[in-house]
Amino acid sequence: MENEKKKDDKEVIVAEFKVSMNCNACERTVAKVIAKLKGVEKFTTDMNKNKVVIKGKIDLQKVLEKLRKKTGKKVEIVGEVEEKNEKANDISIQYANSSLLENEAFMMFSDEIQMHV
Repeated sequence: MENEKKKDDKEVIVAEFKVSMNCNACERTVAKVIAKLKGVEKFTTDMNKNKVVIKGKIDLQKVLEKLRKKTGKKVEIVGEVEEKNEKANDISIQYANSSLLENEAFMMFSDEIQMHV
């Protein structure tokens, strides 16, 4: 019972690791190892930047050791990443990527001003 509570008490963190990945096979191997780790909720791998970001209830040292042991790759902990509000980012990305949405938002604002005048 106490062990279960200790595992559940871990906070969800987002951590970045630097992992030496030179090819797609290396990236797949790293992804398979991470996918099998307990507590991992989401992760992304970026072979070009040699970067892995993991979100979950994880112990950084255990993840580091497991990645080194299972992949044989050079692995370093870069640190914890501050998680941003995903909804706010989605809205700003939509506006940045779509001039139509941006114009519609501007038109709605203009109409509101005209109604109040």
